Amino acid sequence: MVLIRDIMGMTIFALGIVVIALGLVIILGKEYQETLRVLASHSTRLSGRAITEEGMAPVLDGMARLLDAVTRLIATAVGVGAFLAMLGVGMSVLGFWMLSK
Repeated sequence: MVLIRDIMGMTIFALGIVVIALGLVIILGKEYQETLRVLASHSTRLSGRAITEEGMAPVLDGMARLLDAVTRLIATAVGVGAFLAMLGVGMSVLGFWMLSK
């Protein structure tokens, strides 16, 4: 019976460490931030054109909505990463507790 508890404790602890690592990778991921930077630079170019050309207003509005959507995507990804990191800490603590009994 002790062997099964030890195996379960080690497994939960190891999975907790993996989940913490995945959460940190999501939080520190640069792909979203690079996309936002590129969109912001294109938005600046388009806003300069929108002043002189009347037909560019819908394009500029679409670009602003896209930037807002990407910003919300980044916030959601960071939230998911934080949740995974906290879940991993909980799993690691539970695994440690099981091993220490």
